[in-house]
Amino acid sequence: MTMPRLVTLPLLAALTLIAAAPARAEYPEKAIEIVVPYVAGGGTDLVARLTADYLGKKWSSPILVVNKAGGGGIPGARAALKEARPDGYTVLMDIHTLSSMHLGAFKTPLLTLADRKYAGRIVRDPMVFAVKADAPWKTFKEFSDWVRQHPDDLVWSSVGPSGPSRYTAFDWLTQTGVDPTKTKMVITPGAADSMQKLAGGHVMLAIHSVAEADAMLKAGKIRLLAVLSPKRVASLPDVPTAEEQGVIKGTRVQWWAAAAFAAGTPDPIVRKWEGALAEMTRDPKFLESAARINMNIDFLPGAETLKFVEREVAGYTEMAEKIGIRR
Repeated sequence: MTMPRLVTLPLLAALTLIAAAPARAEYPEKAIEIVVPYVAGGGTDLVARLTADYLGKKWSSPILVVNKAGGGGIPGARAALKEARPDGYTVLMDIHTLSSMHLGAFKTPLLTLADRKYAGRIVRDPMVFAVKADAPWKTFKEFSDWVRQHPDDLVWSSVGPSGPSRYTAFDWLTQTGVDPTKTKMVITPGAADSMQKLAGGHVMLAIHSVAEADAMLKAGKIRLLAVLSPKRVASLPDVPTAEEQGVIKGTRVQWWAAAAFAAGTPDPIVRKWEGALAEMTRDPKFLESAARINMNIDFLPGAETLKFVEREVAGYTEMAEKIGIRR
């Protein structure tokens, strides 16, 4: 007669522990924070809140937008990419200012592309040149001619020392034949503050994305003189491009936003975000919400986003050297 094989006590204990162990919960298990390193109300904040709302509902999990403004956005970005745990529960809403433009302007940058893992680009938006609603200039050509004659009187705003406003302004001024150092740049903590300064008459010119200018434009506080795009924007058919007015040749600066994680974040979490962002940017309800604020959704997967940013780094490095802001 064959005797049944006895289960040893250590093996029985191990089997009991395995049976009792809870199944591993699916990400996300707790609240996620999307860090926006600028004040509330700007373009980065707007896309973060649209994303948080959509994915929070999709995953039935709270996603919080945390504004960490100051220092041109770099301190907040470092907090998300270098200081937070790389566990997927802290996401940076990354933009050109914090990546390609920062790397182009600084020989020893405070953040590099190696510090990031991209889940995907969400938005790509053209820049616009805005003045106060009651400003005397009716066209960008007229304004540019005035600046050529009165460079010392031009006061314009820029988010951070090496942001899109600065690159765009220096490119425009150089092509116009104006020495940029004769003009006055006012650094603001975010696009919302910049637009408030413009509407209040504290600066004469603000250069931001279409979406960032949307609220003040709809409120009748500002006027758009030009859009920096190869062709007119569908949502702003009456605003001519800078090139068609004979002022700027080519489009070298654009606004974009992407979801980025710290370099050590597990790949499955980044891939889950990538898939969710791809789905989100095809969803009619999400697209409708984005259209209400004139935000141009243009998704790129993570790997393609990285290649896109690398190309921008090369372009902005060249531009920064030519206009004398690389240091």
